[in-house]
Amino acid sequence: MPHVGIVGAGASGLRCADILLSHGFKVTILEARDRIGGRHSGPNWIHTWDSGDVHPILKLAVETKTPLHHWNGKQLIYDSNGNIVPDEKTERLSTLLWEIIERAFKASETAREEDKGKSIPREESLYDFVKEAAKELLEDEGDRQTLIQMSEMWGAYVGEPVWKQSLRFAWMEECCGGEEVFVESSYSAILGRIAKAASEQADIVLNAKVTSIDTLRYEKSGKVTLRTEAGKDYSFDQVVITAPLGWLQKNIDCFKPALPSRLTSAFHNLKLSQLEKVFITFPSAFWISDTVTDSFPAYTNWLTPSYAHDTNPHGWPQEIWNLAALTAPNNHPTILFYLYGDCSRYIVNTIHGQPKDKKFSFLRDFFQPYYSRLPGYDSTSEACIPRAILATEWLKDDLCGNASYCNFQVGVEEADQDILAIREGCVERGLWFCGEHAAPFEESGTVAGAYLSGESVGERIVELYKGKSDTAK
Repeated sequence: MPHVGIVGAGASGLRCADILLSHGFKVTILEARDRIGGRHSGPNWIHTWDSGDVHPILKLAVETKTPLHHWNGKQLIYDSNGNIVPDEKTERLSTLLWEIIERAFKASETAREEDKGKSIPREESLYDFVKEAAKELLEDEGDRQTLIQMSEMWGAYVGEPVWKQSLRFAWMEECCGGEEVFVESSYSAILGRIAKAASEQADIVLNAKVTSIDTLRYEKSGKVTLRTEAGKDYSFDQVVITAPLGWLQKNIDCFKPALPSRLTSAFHNLKLSQLEKVFITFPSAFWISDTVTDSFPAYTNWLTPSYAHDTNPHGWPQEIWNLAALTAPNNHPTILFYLYGDCSRYIVNTIHGQPKDKKFSFLRDFFQPYYSRLPGYDSTSEACIPRAILATEWLKDDLCGNASYCNFQVGVEEADQDILAIREGCVERGLWFCGEHAAPFEESGTVAGAYLSGESVGERIVELYKGKSDTAK
């Protein structure tokens, strides 16, 4: 049977391997890290579908008994001055905001159907749509301003500010509008299930960073040659590239000969997000009642703070999720901050390479203006002094492409066609591409998207050889 090489042992590569192995193909996976899993330590959420179809990652989570959490739906919002927004106003404006976002999805989808989105200027953002809707639907200027500030929470979904989100391609982010569940522990068990076939049947080579992808002799030899950083060459009948979009953008010259211009432009037309997370753990969850742990809102948002000039002069909004509400043993006195865009870049660039104590003090001081406003905070109490702080640094991870995942920003002309071009790959040269940047439109940028794209490529390779076999007969 044909020998397929897969570059990358993340969700897409492992799922592709699973499909190929089940049809008798020989599979070798070259993974640059010293472990499999890719970015599996990054995601917390499973964005489920409204279509009624079984969501593949949710299915795996249930099968592996991965603990899932459904949040209580409560929100706590602080205004720009650090004062709590009344519950009635929070609920009313939050409901309206999601209705507006649904309208934006609909407008984007309608434009797609009518004229491929051309009726929406490529520079128009989701933020522009929200502002116009707020002007139309809210007479009170204070309510209008609060709702517009609340819309900045969209940045934590797409990893960049809402004013960078293309309205023309908002329909490609519609997975964020369905029911969402939170993985209480980690994706480890899910990953284990995805990796089972590859771990047992494939040849997985770790610490094998690919530096050259050579198809110069493919037409004559039918082989694609991969060279690793260690100088070792591997030859395959077909090669599946699952490297992240950011890595592809920075290493496009490793393809010999150069990729077709349409494919190269597709890689560069799509943009990347910068989502980072900061976990702050306290001796105890001072913000919740000892007897009613689910009474505290799941989500807290500090809108465009004007009271932290020394640490946050740009007024980047902040948000947390209350991890103390999770089910034992996964409940911890921890709050999880999601950062995006310039705020993420500022935080990571400041702490990267610093000693642990300096990282801790910087992060403590940066976030103190926000967690100190939570109910129950007492600056003299040891319970309110952070015990540990952990921050991600995806920005500095070269193998992740120094970013988090793809998104669709203002200015992009044909994001859907770009993704289709990546999905198509270079079959005539034995090259295939998959990952969250080559996913079904409704799952772009997600683990499910990566999984499904790997599945699709695996099935296409199987069909390719089935067709060759039929032709031979």
